[in-house]
Amino acid sequence: MAACKFSPLFWASFLDGLHQLGYVEGKNLIIDRCADENPAHYEEIVREMVQGKPDVIAVGVDSQLISQVAKAANPIPVVAVLPSVAAGLVHDIARPEGNITGIIADAGIEMQGKHLDLLRQAIPSIKRVAYLSNRKDWEGPWGKAILEAGRASGITIIGVSLELSAEEPEYRAAFETMVQQSADALVFNGLPPNFSHRELIADLALKYRLPSICWFLEVVENGHGLLSYAPDYSIWPMQVAQCVDQLLKGTKVADIPVTQPTKFILAVNLKTAKALGLQMSPSLIAQADKVVE
Repeated sequence: MAACKFSPLFWASFLDGLHQLGYVEGKNLIIDRCADENPAHYEEIVREMVQGKPDVIAVGVDSQLISQVAKAANPIPVVAVLPSVAAGLVHDIARPEGNITGIIADAGIEMQGKHLDLLRQAIPSIKRVAYLSNRKDWEGPWGKAILEAGRASGITIIGVSLELSAEEPEYRAAFETMVQQSADALVFNGLPPNFSHRELIADLALKYRLPSICWFLEVVENGHGLLSYAPDYSIWPMQVAQCVDQLLKGTKVADIPVTQPTKFILAVNLKTAKALGLQMSPSLIAQADKVVE
């Protein structure tokens, strides 16, 4: 099999899941892991993966890469962490019609509205919220969804988009833009390149005194994030391993439904709230599954 775009922590848990299912790398399983994950090289990365003729390709959450892999690899089955149903990569999740199956990263594009609602519960006075995303997803379904949620709740959404290749200097410039446009809070999604820079984003949000909500529990538990609301990511590696196992044993993609998250975790960091001068409402704290004090 071939694999690409998994974090070190996900990768370790994924390998452990495969081991529990009876696979041992180098004995009854060969894994060609992509070392180069630069978005500028996706075309070359995909070509090399497909030329290796793997039995299965596993891909992390990146709609651009997943789309390219699925198209070039057909009929090789692809197990992917799909950003959302709205990405349009799989149309029938109960019976996938192409060569992609896997798991979905959110409960629907409506999660954007939930994030705004939670931010407003934390800071009822917010009027202008920055939305940090890669350019393609800002111009696609995620951007449209957050704009609609903003209109419905009377909040002005400030789109701040970055290229997939963005690094620290681009993020620092993005926060300067947020300040210039008078943002008073921040939503940042978990799509690339935010995933790789999630701790930096949380640190900059605190520096610029922007209350934030994100998809990353660990940024709130161990970092400077204020709020996170997202699925339970801890079960994802095993779910991906199970999909790979089924495909390696001959199950057809159409017979492996795409898994949607059913458990979500709300985390609140009261230390960050104090640093921002916020008094979190007791009702919001009561809703939280994790509270950092």
